[in-house]
Amino acid sequence: MGLEATLTYSPTGPDSVMLHFVVENTGNRSEKVTFTSGQRYDYILYKDGQRVEQFSEGKFFTMIFQEIMVTAGNEMSFDIPLKNLSPGNYKVIVWLADGNWPGARARLEFTI
Repeated sequence: MGLEATLTYSPTGPDSVMLHFVVENTGNRSEKVTFTSGQRYDYILYKDGQRVEQFSEGKFFTMIFQEIMVTAGNEMSFDIPLKNLSPGNYKVIVWLADGNWPGARARLEFTI
């Protein structure tokens, strides 16, 4: 119940992929998502077991407060490009940038 996340990907080139992060309201009532900045999601990317990047590190986001109601059965989706990846085995964990929804996270593994 509530918000559930799924994560898939599609190759977009020999060294890049597009992540498809979807947060769906699987409950029977509307749920409120609150963003306190322009950041909507975050992720950590690992290559061969080593952390290589966190999306939010070293970035500045617009200061904005936004509440979004996700009605029952609807979803929020985000396409996240990962580029210039060197050959290896990758794992990525993506989550919604709203601390009220710690379960709105997903992970996947892929190989370049």
